Amino acid sequence: MQSVALLAETTGEIESRSCLCAGRHAPIFIGGQRRSGTTLMRTMLNRHPHVALVPRESFFFQDKRFETFFDDLLAWHGRRFAQLSIGPSEMDRAVATLIGSLLSPFALCKGAHRWADKTTENITRIDYLFRLFPDAQFIHVIRDPRDTLCSMKQQAATEKPRWVKFTAEVTAPEWVACIAAGLPWRGQPERYLEARYEQLARHPEAEMRRVLAFLGEPWCPAVLEPSADAPRPQGGDGNHHKAVFTSSIGRWKTELSRDEITCIQAIARDTMTLLG
Repeated sequence: MQSVALLAETTGEIESRSCLCAGRHAPIFIGGQRRSGTTLMRTMLNRHPHVALVPRESFFFQDKRFETFFDDLLAWHGRRFAQLSIGPSEMDRAVATLIGSLLSPFALCKGAHRWADKTTENITRIDYLFRLFPDAQFIHVIRDPRDTLCSMKQQAATEKPRWVKFTAEVTAPEWVACIAAGLPWRGQPERYLEARYEQLARHPEAEMRRVLAFLGEPWCPAVLEPSADAPRPQGGDGNHHKAVFTSSIGRWKTELSRDEITCIQAIARDTMTLLG
């Protein structure tokens, strides 16, 4: 009950900070380490009538050629760009306009006024995303790295052998890097929100109220409803259409070996302590 009360109190604080966000058309980005619950967040948020999620992970912003586009053009055209007063900021605006011109009509066709993109790697590109879209809002989904490894191992053992490469030695540094990417933005709570998978699973209504308050969007009970007919997002875990469940919390206590637990905690201990 204490955690629910804390969530409610936090929601009130977010509502007061995000009042200026209400009704705006700012894009929304969701990111986080793979297997952290980003698909669950995507599915729930996509049920809100004001938000349209890109159907699959776009990977639009993982292609670093967007960032080097200006340098390439400058090398090609030389002084012409300088004479036209075209610089990196103008190229950023051009890229943002291009993406927005593609996704805004998509949102309108869905009856929504905001588009959103869930790509796990968005968290590693958060600085670039905010550079392109200064009014954007980012939801960083965070999960216990030990349970994340359990989920990766399950994927490897069932349908996706490529997940075998995600060992404790690989998963822990990746988790730390994802957290580190978001930390500088903690000081801008109107733009950046950390959502814990554990809270989303245990208290879905309270956590989604907090998320929607952050976005400046009204509460909508539909975000909590299972949708059996929802299309499976790329990279999803097969549970995106089901009711939120808690059985995947704390799996590491029985499913990971002592060596795996020791490895993750040795690498991620300081960051885990920082997050609480």
